Amino acid sequence: MFDVNEIRDPAIALSGLTGVDRALTFHYDETNNIRRLHLTPDGLNVRAPQCFVLGGVVHPGPVPSLDFEDLRRAFGLQKSSLELKLEQLGKGDFLSLLNAPRIGLFLDWLSASGVHAHYQVLDPLYWSLVDVVDSIVTEDGNVQLMMIAPLLKNDLYTVLREDVAGTAELLGRYSYPDVGRPQRPAFVAELRDVLEARSELLPDFNYQMLKGLLEIAAGLDSLPYLEDESPNILIDGFGDFYLHRLALFKNATHILDIETTIQAYLAGLDLCDGATPLCNFTFVDSRATPWVQVSDALVGLLGKLFSYASNTPVDEIETALANLNARQHEALDTLIGFLDRSIEECPAFAHYVVSLKDHQHRSAILGF
Repeated sequence: MFDVNEIRDPAIALSGLTGVDRALTFHYDETNNIRRLHLTPDGLNVRAPQCFVLGGVVHPGPVPSLDFEDLRRAFGLQKSSLELKLEQLGKGDFLSLLNAPRIGLFLDWLSASGVHAHYQVLDPLYWSLVDVVDSIVTEDGNVQLMMIAPLLKNDLYTVLREDVAGTAELLGRYSYPDVGRPQRPAFVAELRDVLEARSELLPDFNYQMLKGLLEIAAGLDSLPYLEDESPNILIDGFGDFYLHRLALFKNATHILDIETTIQAYLAGLDLCDGATPLCNFTFVDSRATPWVQVSDALVGLLGKLFSYASNTPVDEIETALANLNARQHEALDTLIGFLDRSIEECPAFAHYVVSLKDHQHRSAILGF
């Protein structure tokens, strides 16, 4: 049996989370689920993985009844439509979606509905690479290094994401993350070479700190998260993110769209809350559950938002925002207000596994 408090209690203590004991009702969907990310002889199996988003809407009280016909009328969907999907509201990238009239209607409807947003955002490539820094910091045991680990992760990611194909080729030659002890010195030396070749990407202080970290790595006997791992498997599924939400909000009811791999993953854990079996979640057919359909559209929009933030330089974001038309401005303002109220209701409704740089890019759009 797996006691969810083993991951819940440290998460609450580490981040000082509040408001996570309530009997809420979460509805879920996901976007950009690539299932697995691994290295092949030709590079990554997914050339440009986008931000994975798991989330939807959460009700602080009783869940109001909602019929698909209500959604059809509210957003002017075709009579042939069987369920609500993002592409029925708008198409294209994030900025194009903001210009879609039905997206504006959808955001207005959400804001007036009494629900809140909840979401977890993951940059798959960032998550795959942070083990390098975590291995060094953990093995070295220096408290000062631990305190600046997020900055070091951000800087390493900045250097390695500059050439994703080249990074994949480098990692593949060392069967990453199963680098192992014999290959460790050569692996660290190559990372140092890449850093030096791209030193202009970082402020000098950041460059020197990251260079120092890799020099420390060269003198260590082990890199614990880069040994005895499955070779070439960067991500073997997103089950941990479902588990994190179910554990953190253990007193809530979680209603998820059918996802057979996640069902099997959770069933195999035999979840419990102390000595009591925990079954606070159900999987449903989205066609029969309109609130899951609403979650699908919301999460799809958020996926476009966070992928745009991740892939666009801040100066381009600022220029784009300065040139929004009135409809785009109104839609963005409504989205910002909706997300801001949700996080004010409970900060734990939002959870990010992205670089510091991508946090800054998101903040340039949302203001938080």
